[in-house]
Amino acid sequence: MSTDASPGKAAGETEAPMCRARDRLWVGYVGVSLAFVAAYAATAGHDLAQAIIFAGSNLAAVVAILVGIRMNRPARPGAWYLLAAGQVTYLVGNVWWYVVAAAEGRPSVFPSPATEIFLVSYLLSALALLQLVRARRAGGDWSALLDALIVTIAFSCANFALVVAPQLTTTQLSSYGQLLAGVYPFLDMIFLVLAARLFFGADRARGALTPLAAWAAALLVADLVYGLHQVKGVEQDGDWPFYGYLASFLFVGVAGLHPAMREIAAQREQPHVAGRVRLAALGLCGLVVPTLVVQSVRDGQRIEPIVLSCASAIMFIVLMLRVGDLLKKTVAAGRTEQERLQQFLEAIPIGVEVRDAATARPVYVNQVAGRILGYDPGRVDALADLPHLYAGDTGEPYAPERLPVNRARQGHVTTVDDIEVERDAQRRQLHVVATPIRDGEQVRYVLTAFADVTAERQMAEELRQLSVIDELTDVNNRRGFLLAARNELALAELARRPGVLLFIDVDGLKLINDTYGHSVGDHALRSASTLLRANTRRRDVLGRIGGDEFCVLLTETSVLSDVDVWAARLREQVVRHNATSRQPYRLALTVGATAFDHDTPHTIEELIDRADAAMYQARELDGDKDAERPVRILRPTTGTRTERTSGP
Repeated sequence: MSTDASPGKAAGETEAPMCRARDRLWVGYVGVSLAFVAAYAATAGHDLAQAIIFAGSNLAAVVAILVGIRMNRPARPGAWYLLAAGQVTYLVGNVWWYVVAAAEGRPSVFPSPATEIFLVSYLLSALALLQLVRARRAGGDWSALLDALIVTIAFSCANFALVVAPQLTTTQLSSYGQLLAGVYPFLDMIFLVLAARLFFGADRARGALTPLAAWAAALLVADLVYGLHQVKGVEQDGDWPFYGYLASFLFVGVAGLHPAMREIAAQREQPHVAGRVRLAALGLCGLVVPTLVVQSVRDGQRIEPIVLSCASAIMFIVLMLRVGDLLKKTVAAGRTEQERLQQFLEAIPIGVEVRDAATARPVYVNQVAGRILGYDPGRVDALADLPHLYAGDTGEPYAPERLPVNRARQGHVTTVDDIEVERDAQRRQLHVVATPIRDGEQVRYVLTAFADVTAERQMAEELRQLSVIDELTDVNNRRGFLLAARNELALAELARRPGVLLFIDVDGLKLINDTYGHSVGDHALRSASTLLRANTRRRDVLGRIGGDEFCVLLTETSVLSDVDVWAARLREQVVRHNATSRQPYRLALTVGATAFDHDTPHTIEELIDRADAAMYQARELDGDKDAERPVRILRPTTGTRTERTSGP
């Protein structure tokens, strides 16, 4: 396997630099094109040399497009082959127009056979752009087309007023020449429509289309400047318009070589709302035609004002269509955002209700709200009519004036946790948050969000129980006993009630575990806790505070009589248990007791220590002779004296 992997790895390492080199090939082409421009400028005054360099730059663009097709494999190669064919035709026209004339030492003339060749080149290039537009077009989105028409009308009117009209009125051109002079602007207009349509519909692929847009712009500007030079009678081969044509060769070659050409036809157009810069540019284009009308009328022209006025009317119609399309897109975008917001509100697992702050009438309610409440609150106009709402733990109907929405209508964010709703014959606990929605200083709406937190609170209670309940005996553990006992001691002190703390030890638990196993020992602990629980009252606090140790806090006990009653009842229960139990052990308990009252400062820890000491004292006083008795107790008596009592 190692011998097979090495060549593959080497091939992969070699292929990556080659791919990077191919992707950067367009940079080298830019350098070559700039060298052509520099050479063209350096040979000024040498017509034949300039003509050959000009044709060479055109040929380089053809080669760049063909190499790019081969290397990048675009989604629509036919469009790029048409673009290459257009450049080849343009090259043929340049050789006839420019190179041959320079070689023969004569100036180029208009019209000539090269003129028809240039027209074919424009048609092929326009067909290439049309294929790219059709490949990217996603549907009936007319925004890009309207934008293209606005730009084209502005450019065509400027071209007509500055170039075409003066050429048509000159007597130096034949009828055929005048016809060609009128056809060229028409082809320019078609070419510009397609180029602008492609670029305006670019959206995210605009970076890939930038070289194509720059090519079209350079070509059209060069044509416009060349026409102006013809009108002024200063046209000369090698003049400034030819640098525009050289720039067009550079940009079209970059468009063909750049890897981004693969994305142009592969990505589909996405309808979008135009930004501020784009709208401002379109507005300026809309002002071009009226400006030209005014200028032509001031110059006393006869034909131009009529043509430009018609163009101005067309521009107005297109601008109105664009405004209507923009409004439609804006409304559709707003509706889409509203629908998306509603989807979000429907997807979140909480109820959402929006009400008018002035009338309290519902404006929006999501479906989750109906599932939580068991009814649709959107059908309830008055807050006082909201059914099945109750104050937590009271069973009383929730007062409408206490509803969070009413507080929020006054401008306060309100959160409550004491609302319950009756659903399916069960009370469900709600967490409710009401928030005012302001318009300036005025509260216009109130948004109320609520969630069913019954399960969460039940889980929290279960977790709390796990933290304070002993898992084996199902009574309070040490933490739970201390918490509950402190609370009861505080209440007893306020009520000036005396009480007793009992410390109970399960006798012989270690011997039971060693002799019969821990499962039997666990049974003994569960039996002891069951008997102790049966022997306590509602306000008594019972807990297992150690391995075999329990505590009982009696807060409704008179020191002497009630402890005797409690001990006698416990003895009877233990005796009955030992008589009926099928376990191999006999349950026996030793109890220590300590009394407290409101005149004696004490903490629960101090009471436990005193009762623990009393329990050990009871065990020492009885010794081994009373080890088999079911209950031994040392209880408090009057003064400082204690009494020991034992069961039979």
